[in-house]
Amino acid sequence: MERFNKLDQKKKERIISASLQVFSVNNFKNALTDDIARKAEISKGSLFQYFKNKISLYLYLYNYSLEQLGKKVEEQFNFKERDYFELVRQSILIKITLFNEHRYLYQFIIKANEEKNPVIAQTITEINQNIKWNYLQESYQNVDYNKFKEGTDISCLFKMIEWCSDGIWKEGLYNQSSVESMCQQAIQMIGFFKQAVYKAEYLN
Repeated sequence: MERFNKLDQKKKERIISASLQVFSVNNFKNALTDDIARKAEISKGSLFQYFKNKISLYLYLYNYSLEQLGKKVEEQFNFKERDYFELVRQSILIKITLFNEHRYLYQFIIKANEEKNPVIAQTITEINQNIKWNYLQESYQNVDYNKFKEGTDISCLFKMIEWCSDGIWKEGLYNQSSVESMCQQAIQMIGFFKQAVYKAEYLN
């Protein structure tokens, strides 16, 4: 890792880009470091001078991807917003931006969270628990829960929206749907849940 960090920026970017391309379309077992080295225009031996093994490369890439996502959140997210569904909408727009600007990176984040390798799966779960806790704490701590109908199971609602949102993106990627189409489906999904759980006076 120390050697990798000392590389010039262009070479680092080539290695990261090549790794994202390979890992975003293959699971860990089937992703070949030969392909990564070829796309990065380096030897396979050089790759393992920079990273101890394939797992260390994979986990470096995952942390790097989350760091890039975090930058987009900081740039675009209004943490002072109090309307829950507006926060969800902001999250979707960030996904669209990330997908348009860094498609392989976004696809890799999704792919990594489906990884079956036990060592990687466990490590990613631990990383996500810290990242998601911090993110949710900061972005949703000011939500105005008075807008929800009495008896609304907030925890259940959050999970359902997360499942639906993930499902839209995964199905869209599988079917090679346009980003605009996936976005429209997500916005419709937000509207459906908002109509179902918000008090009448808070519906537009």
